[in-house]
Amino acid sequence: MSFNAEVFLNGVIFAMFFAIISTELMAASAIIFKYEESTKKVFYYLVPIWEITGTFFVFYVVNVEALIPDALPILAYSYISYILIFIVIYITRNISIITAEFIFKNRFKINRRILYSIYALMTYVLGFFVLVIYTSLMSGHGLNITSRTFNMGAFLTYLPDDGFILGSAIVLFGLASIFYRLEVNAILSLGVTVLGLIIAGASFIVINDFSNMYLMVASGIVTIAIPILYLIPQFKDYISDKIIFQAFLAVSAFLLFYSVYPNLSSKAINVNTLLNNSAMQTQIFYATLIGGTLLLIMSLVFFRIWLRSSKMHMEAGTGEVD
Repeated sequence: MSFNAEVFLNGVIFAMFFAIISTELMAASAIIFKYEESTKKVFYYLVPIWEITGTFFVFYVVNVEALIPDALPILAYSYISYILIFIVIYITRNISIITAEFIFKNRFKINRRILYSIYALMTYVLGFFVLVIYTSLMSGHGLNITSRTFNMGAFLTYLPDDGFILGSAIVLFGLASIFYRLEVNAILSLGVTVLGLIIAGASFIVINDFSNMYLMVASGIVTIAIPILYLIPQFKDYISDKIIFQAFLAVSAFLLFYSVYPNLSSKAINVNTLLNNSAMQTQIFYATLIGGTLLLIMSLVFFRIWLRSSKMHMEAGTGEVD
């Protein structure tokens, strides 16, 4: 397995982005299935996670463009229809959460549950599109690099693709109760997570032809460690800490990311052949390293400050973020 510092850094950024967006998908599950409990345990995380997710997404896309400028046109043309749908859904999702959190706050008697439910459902759809793009890049099914097209039907009829997406969704569903400390049996969370890992892991192996198996296994071990540590009283508070939890997810995502490097599209594409390899790439690397460190620090500070403020407000108020 080859090593490239720029790709390594890009993998770190992707891992952090994945960890953050995963917590949004977990929030969506909590809102849909445990709305009343979510008003007390989930709502005050929505705004910081929502804003940080968008920031890291832009940061990641810009970094990919600088690292592999020839790749973005291929992706843009291949997934253009789905990118446009993604944008429409993204806007709808943002409108629903902004309306629920800010515009109608303490002004009108409306059913905020509907707005939050729309936000949750739209988040599900966005997560599905993100997983479709990444899974198709790995498996190559439905993706035609030469003609720059993507066929969703061909993608969905390949069962390992479906299995990886379904398994990933089940894993996040199982972990949601741990991240948000919901009233769910910890054994059940562990069982659901294991089930998701089995489905996603088996599908991932088929998709990637057993490449770098040890990194994939390591990723699974890091993920399953979350619900296992949650079962141990001495570690329960630590593993459910929002920063530590996301750190575990980020490490797991990074190991999975690196287990397929440098190959994409079922080994039809070697990422190293697409790299810029110019003096500009080196400068971008240092700029990204510095900027990424600052972004991470500011995100952590913002998250902690917002969380502390929200908790103080809830303790002094009615128990729901208003």
